[in-house]
Amino acid sequence: MPQPEVAMEKATTRSSRKLFESPTGLFDNISGEVARQFASMGSDITLILNSDGTVRDIAFVDGTLEQYGLRSWVGRDWRDTVTSECVEKIGALMDECAKGSTSHSHQVNHPGNRLSNLQDLPVEYVLTRIDGFPHCVAFGKDLRKFAEIQQQLIHAQFELERDYRRIRETETRYRLIFQKTESAMLVVSGESRKIIDSNAAAASCFGAQSAKLVDESLAALFEKKDRDSIADSLQEALVRGETQLAHATSLRDATRYNLKIEPYRESGRINLMVTLFPSDHAMRFRNGHGDIHQAWMEAVPDALIVTDSKGIVREVNDRFLDMIHILNRKQVIGRNVNTWVGSSGVDMQVLSSRLRDEGEVHHFLTMVRDDLGATRSVRLSATRNDEEDEATFTILIAEQTQRENQWTVRPGGLQSESSDFAALIGRVPLKDLIREAVDVIEKLCIEAALRQTENNRASAADLLGVSRQSLYMKLRRHDLEDFTGEE
Repeated sequence: MPQPEVAMEKATTRSSRKLFESPTGLFDNISGEVARQFASMGSDITLILNSDGTVRDIAFVDGTLEQYGLRSWVGRDWRDTVTSECVEKIGALMDECAKGSTSHSHQVNHPGNRLSNLQDLPVEYVLTRIDGFPHCVAFGKDLRKFAEIQQQLIHAQFELERDYRRIRETETRYRLIFQKTESAMLVVSGESRKIIDSNAAAASCFGAQSAKLVDESLAALFEKKDRDSIADSLQEALVRGETQLAHATSLRDATRYNLKIEPYRESGRINLMVTLFPSDHAMRFRNGHGDIHQAWMEAVPDALIVTDSKGIVREVNDRFLDMIHILNRKQVIGRNVNTWVGSSGVDMQVLSSRLRDEGEVHHFLTMVRDDLGATRSVRLSATRNDEEDEATFTILIAEQTQRENQWTVRPGGLQSESSDFAALIGRVPLKDLIREAVDVIEKLCIEAALRQTENNRASAADLLGVSRQSLYMKLRRHDLEDFTGEE
């Protein structure tokens, strides 16, 4: 008894091509010119082939295909017009056409020109044999646009994979730092007050593994008399958004600890970083005197600066020194951060203003200048710290990614400066904007005068209508003492 499934499968594999039902009167008196146009308009590239695969004639609709030398294919074997890996596909097209009058579609590549940066030409062909016509006809579809889109998708995929790999590497790096640091640290949920994560140092304080502490209540690790105090400190840190200190005795071994509770935002929620110190351990975090603080600064993978509210540098890590090519911290500490950071003096004024108003700033795009005169595009993230008598700003500096640079438009000349100023209206006082604009114009005029006089300072002073002594003072003020006037 025959199987119906098999019969159905065979039926569906047969050709389902539909021909015109009433050709009489439509194609009886068709001329050669009309037939030629019919054949050539059916595809981007049309080839007339002998049975042995020799190209008899060719037609194409896009003039840009001329650069591939399509006219030279006439008289050549079709196999000789494609790249070496596509020769078998041409054979498959011809075999399928010989067996069933029409082949399946196959994509082949015609060679480009590497010297002129001309990429290979991808074409999808269908080869057909028409009854009564002595030659085969190959209808080709130009796939260059699809190949370009495919290449863009591949580049986008590579970029995503590169970003994902960078995120994983950063996550691993921070995870390693978190686990290897000697400070006992716990991450506590702001909602449940339970421990989310623990490093090895904190786990050893309570005689347990890090995984065992997860989902434990922080207060439950300490004696009952201290639990209300811990709860109050956690609540105060969440409500006020500021670091709080608490004191508690461990339930395990009666060790007295100082708890530093710092709130931070994570995925739309506020959690708490709790650092534990034995009471006899001096908690040194500021002014660069603490080994723990310095170790944390060096562990940060980005360049880091700590400034006061006026922009005077108080601390830096080695990565920032590498970025600006300076050997010693003493050459940086005590100087204004504007010396190296900011495309103009207004940038750091805007950053400081936002930090005073908002407390933290993310994704602030600007420039960094090194001591060799080079500049690079960077992205700043900064926070304000109010724990000391005077507020300090902690600034992280990371180089902009290729994608950020791609979408950051920075036109040249005075137009860019004016555009920057326009973006700052409403955020910076008008008098500061005017002062900065005057400085920019003055600096541009001095540079132009030095270029016109081939760096002759006396002639430049006369050209600007100022005394030579005044010019020298302005050169120092604008850091143009070493300016040579060369482009």
